[in-house]
Amino acid sequence: MAHEFVLPLFLGSREPDEADIALFGVCWDGTSSYKAGSRFAGFAVREASFGMEEFSFYQQQSLLDVPFCDYGDLFLPPGQKERVLADVASAVAEIRAKGQFPLGFGGEHLMAYPLIMAAFEAHPDLAVIHMDAHADLRPELWDDPWTHATFLGRVADRIGWDRITQFGIRSGSREEWELAQAHGTLRPFTVDALAAHLKTLGDRPIYLTLDMDVLDPSLYPGTGTPEPGGITWDLLVAGLKLLKGHRLVGGDCLELAPHYDPTGVSAMTMAKTLREIILLAHQRAR
Repeated sequence: MAHEFVLPLFLGSREPDEADIALFGVCWDGTSSYKAGSRFAGFAVREASFGMEEFSFYQQQSLLDVPFCDYGDLFLPPGQKERVLADVASAVAEIRAKGQFPLGFGGEHLMAYPLIMAAFEAHPDLAVIHMDAHADLRPELWDDPWTHATFLGRVADRIGWDRITQFGIRSGSREEWELAQAHGTLRPFTVDALAAHLKTLGDRPIYLTLDMDVLDPSLYPGTGTPEPGGITWDLLVAGLKLLKGHRLVGGDCLELAPHYDPTGVSAMTMAKTLREIILLAHQRAR
């Protein structure tokens, strides 16, 4: 008798050689400054994906109609930050060399740095849209310039402040506030503000970096640095939908620490958000 074995891959994943979009876990939390645990995001999100519908009411599309694959989680050893950053950079370079859209998920926000740099190398006129509760612009955290709270400042060092726009930010240090004001990066998370910004970008390539703690912690408690005052998931999806037809060239969806939400709602929320981003990537301008 033939038996079907279900692998722990995201719902609807195809074989890699059939895929246009590549999902992969970057589940590492070595610089988490409050509550660690996002190293465990990968399994929780994939398990949750099997409890959701593959069809999106929001975009009227099904994951089953999209050629995407899930490569699984990268092996990212604890305590080896330099190796981890190099390994993520190497992996995303291989994905881009195959012509696939890279979408990393799960771990702390430092993991976005090599993903953004790979997009910048491929697209020198790149624009970065940052959705988050935290500014992540600190010059250093506890004498370390390379952490989840500093990564966007390091991105700005490389690509310039004028390429970065931030939505939903509601927390940071005085120094971060002053940097954001000096460079004009902050916007309110509203449909009108995001639409206006996208209009200024025209057909420029866009990288989306999304920290799920942009959501209110009453809706998404499974994160290492919860911040009251966040947005609703409906508003997040409405904002994401505005990216339809724009030149998305890469993205991430980060910061799930599943053990802080025993209900599983946070893992399901990330899974459904990934569904929406995968569908958007499928409809991106080429």
